[in-house]
Amino acid sequence: MKRDFIINFILIFLALSVALFTASAQMWFSASGALLLLLCVVYRQFVLFDRYKAMLDAERVAQRQASSESVDASAELLFYKAMMDGVDTAVMLVTDNGHIEWMNRAARPLAGGGEQLPEAIMQALSARACELRLDGSEYSFSCSRVVMRNSARNIIAMKNIDGAMEKSKVDAWHKLVRVLTHEIMNSMTPIISLSETLCTSVRSDSFGSDEDSIENIRRGLEIINRRSSGLLSFVENYRKLTRLAAPDKREFRIASLVDDIKELFPQPFIIYDAAAVGDTLLCADRGQLEQVFINVLKNAVEACEEREPSEGYEKRVSFSVGRGADDNGAEYIAFFVRDNGVGILAPVQEQIFVPFFTTKKQGSGIGLSLCKQIVVNHGGSIELFSEENDGCTVICRLPL
Repeated sequence: MKRDFIINFILIFLALSVALFTASAQMWFSASGALLLLLCVVYRQFVLFDRYKAMLDAERVAQRQASSESVDASAELLFYKAMMDGVDTAVMLVTDNGHIEWMNRAARPLAGGGEQLPEAIMQALSARACELRLDGSEYSFSCSRVVMRNSARNIIAMKNIDGAMEKSKVDAWHKLVRVLTHEIMNSMTPIISLSETLCTSVRSDSFGSDEDSIENIRRGLEIINRRSSGLLSFVENYRKLTRLAAPDKREFRIASLVDDIKELFPQPFIIYDAAAVGDTLLCADRGQLEQVFINVLKNAVEACEEREPSEGYEKRVSFSVGRGADDNGAEYIAFFVRDNGVGILAPVQEQIFVPFFTTKKQGSGIGLSLCKQIVVNHGGSIELFSEENDGCTVICRLPL
């Protein structure tokens, strides 16, 4: 555009000079041609002015629009910042070396007023932890990775869960007290009643040494002994649940663990598959994990045996192992135990891991509770999915 203006001005100057020269020399035809050329160049110059004006107008509109969008973006940014400052979850935007680029109001006390992450948070960030203890409080911890300005950043979110954990502890204690009270009362009530009856019979003047009296005493004592033994068994199971040893973690081949389980459950309808993990090593307490899978497989086999036989039904249980990764990229090993047995009703599924809860006549209710406690102590998780008469799937995930 600038070059066109310069060329036009040069052409106007030349055409005007030629017109004046030819007019002074009375070369009217040449002068007329020069004037005509001058008019054309002037017209072209006006066209260029119009284009330039249109470009300026468009640029002004674009600038006003950009300015308006910038104001809107600034207002939106201020809105989001105000909203983030209003939540009770600590949010921080940090670099990989721990430099804090932005944080909301709830995060400032955790950062200690500095621009560098505290060492405890840095360790949780490196380990991709799910929970963190800081300054005597328990926090849930999550981290998401984003790319900003061609470089990676970490968005850290931390929430104080002391209140929720305290409530969970109180709820757990209430459940435990209800269970203990129920079991103890169930055992002590008949013991007290029978002992009072026997004492009354012995003190009675009508009590004799006949066989019926002796037989009544014998039966009463047997019931007392049976209920006392049941109460003692219950207490022993409670001790097992509360005195579970910390896992003694050592590396071992996952495939060898599956082979050992196969030796314990060699039934032909149980299918084992550990091909997906190959020679992968897992650092865990092998003995405790064996106990977990023995309990789960035993339940799966019993579920298949409890199902009403029907035409075409064949018992089927599978024990397979695979690998996976969570949303944060942390790898884990997943153990799957599936069966096509009787299944479990939805209300029962919610209590299946509650201590002493059982649907079996001879069950103690601590098997799956122990399984969950072992898996949690290993930093993993265990889930159960089932529908009535459609089998059951238990998934156990352990971090690599």
